[in-house]
Amino acid sequence: TGYGGGYSTGPTPWSYDGNGHGTHVAGTIAAIGGNGKGVVGVNRNGELKLHIVKVFGDNGKWAWGSNLLAAVEICVDVGANIINMSLGGGGFSQTECNTYERIFKENDALAITAAGNLGNTAYSYPASYEYVMSVAATDVNNQIASFSQHNNQVDIAAPGKYILSTSPSNVSSTMYRELSGTSMATPHVSGVAALVWSRDTTKSAAEIRRALEESAEDLGDPGRDNYYGNGLVRADRANALLDSGFTLHPTSAPTLDSCTDDPIGWYDIDGEDYNCEWYATGTACEQYGNGFENFGTIANEACCAC
Repeated sequence: TGYGGGYSTGPTPWSYDGNGHGTHVAGTIAAIGGNGKGVVGVNRNGELKLHIVKVFGDNGKWAWGSNLLAAVEICVDVGANIINMSLGGGGFSQTECNTYERIFKENDALAITAAGNLGNTAYSYPASYEYVMSVAATDVNNQIASFSQHNNQVDIAAPGKYILSTSPSNVSSTMYRELSGTSMATPHVSGVAALVWSRDTTKSAAEIRRALEESAEDLGDPGRDNYYGNGLVRADRANALLDSGFTLHPTSAPTLDSCTDDPIGWYDIDGEDYNCEWYATGTACEQYGNGFENFGTIANEACCAC
């Protein structure tokens, strides 16, 4: 389904793609398999529902951040669990930041966005907001793509170089073409998120995000780094983690000897849910205490429980 109202970039309907970017992204997420045709999406059985809001014109550009926020709200209103945004740019907006926090916490929707293609350390938005997943691009050898932006907001990496996917016939006569960019990496993560979430729909957006990050295949420097984030997205490992009984909030915490966290109130880069109380449960310090740096320190240094 799709949206054809005033916030859609016209004049052509949402179902017409004059640029090909959106069709390529959609194919990576959900191109149907088993039919002997073309490519296969991450979700290939034809049962995944997509709702399209057209924010790009035929020239591949969009103008207003307010239109993008409206598109996000439309997706939330129709019940989207995952919002793929293979786009980015501009600067920080507190209104946008607040919106993405609300849809993550209150609407239980996971926004997944391209880290950017400038190959530098600049922050691209909306990817660099705390409550949005920022996706870097890798090549066929699992090396970071030279164009992939790298900074402390990158969450995860996925294939994004020379990606073959679907294309409208008005763009490619074969109806398939290769594209490169963090735009191509992002739908791999969105597709995996949808696939894993479909296995256990009782999980929250926060639990799915954390499962993707914690199960990612570590690449680059050990632990989280600014190029690959937590590593390469892995559907198999994320699913196994959820099957193991993974939960965002363990039910009980041990009694701690008297000590003081430094800094008091510390939480990791993924947000206030992942504070020293969270790290005090189970083996969280051992497993994750050397990553997810925030405020210049990690859990194993900031939390007395670790």
